[in-house]
Amino acid sequence: MRDALFMGRMTAQATHEMQNILATIRESAGLMEDLLAMGGEGFAHAERFKKGLGVLAAQVERGMTLSEQLNYCAHAPEVCPAGSEVNDALRALAVLFTRIAARHRVRLAFAPGRAGLRTSLRAVEVMDLAGLALDCALPLLARDAELCLRVVEQGGLAEARVEGAPYAEMTAQPVFAELSARAGALGVGLRPGPQGAGLVLALPAPRA
Repeated sequence: MRDALFMGRMTAQATHEMQNILATIRESAGLMEDLLAMGGEGFAHAERFKKGLGVLAAQVERGMTLSEQLNYCAHAPEVCPAGSEVNDALRALAVLFTRIAARHRVRLAFAPGRAGLRTSLRAVEVMDLAGLALDCALPLLARDAELCLRVVEQGGLAEARVEGAPYAEMTAQPVFAELSARAGALGVGLRPGPQGAGLVLALPAPRA
């Protein structure tokens, strides 16, 4: 755990710097756009320049989103006395898992639950379990299918649900044994979703 905390600390510093770099690029692109609007009427390539600035702005925003969630991930190994916030942990996972899903030609959606739902697990443990569950589901889906990572409150406790693949087929995936063992070690309930559709991780309550 000490190694994870150290690497998280270093990663957090790097992501802060990345955000500063991206913010500078965003401000510079905005300034160029303003200058073009003021005196670009006679510029022969004004439209191409505007298009390029638009692409740059979109990529900067994408980079900011990724670095923000990576920064969250860097702090995820830390223990929070109040318990980790389940929506925050799974939102970060969904953003960082998007590329993995895209390699399977699958769209990954995230559906948050009630704000403030917490668990005694560290955020990294919540993310690890849900990531293993996603790994069980992704190979089963057809091209352009949607997989949903959903947060649900059940009896006052938080659940992470992976919806979009049959539970029985998910249990046949090689990684399911690792998921089951890890869930058992952390006191997390593991069961099929309603009518056997999807998988449910019942997370333990935060410590009093």
